[in-house]
Amino acid sequence: MEIITIESKAFAVLVEKIERIATYVEVSLTKETEQQQVTDKKSRRKGEPWMTGQEVCEQLEISARTLQRYRTNRIIAYSICGRKIRYRRTDVEQFRERWMRETPDKQVDRMIEAHSLHGRKNRSYGKKRGDTGKNG
Repeated sequence: MEIITIESKAFAVLVEKIERIATYVEVSLTKETEQQQVTDKKSRRKGEPWMTGQEVCEQLEISARTLQRYRTNRIIAYSICGRKIRYRRTDVEQFRERWMRETPDKQVDRMIEAHSLHGRKNRSYGKKRGDTGKNG
């Protein structure tokens, strides 16, 4: 065991600095916990919705097996509450924006729906089904 001697004035200065550091840490921890409590209250007030697996499958238009594969490969975030698996709605929306692509079939359908002639009631343009173009 070593014994270190120090002047009483230097010791007093050292103790004072340690006390200031301790006070700073306590104040910053208090502020941090207050901020965390405020954000917790906000998130509780919003009641951030959780989705079931079936709801996620419907929204993403995927099968339950694909959703399971996404969980296994840690592609989509989830939480387990008891025996139930839940997905945060914001996580699912972020996943959709980042990973999901529109298939060519859906692009064509969207373009057809957006076309000005799609909504016309009188669809007399173009050939009708079964019309070969011959008279008679």
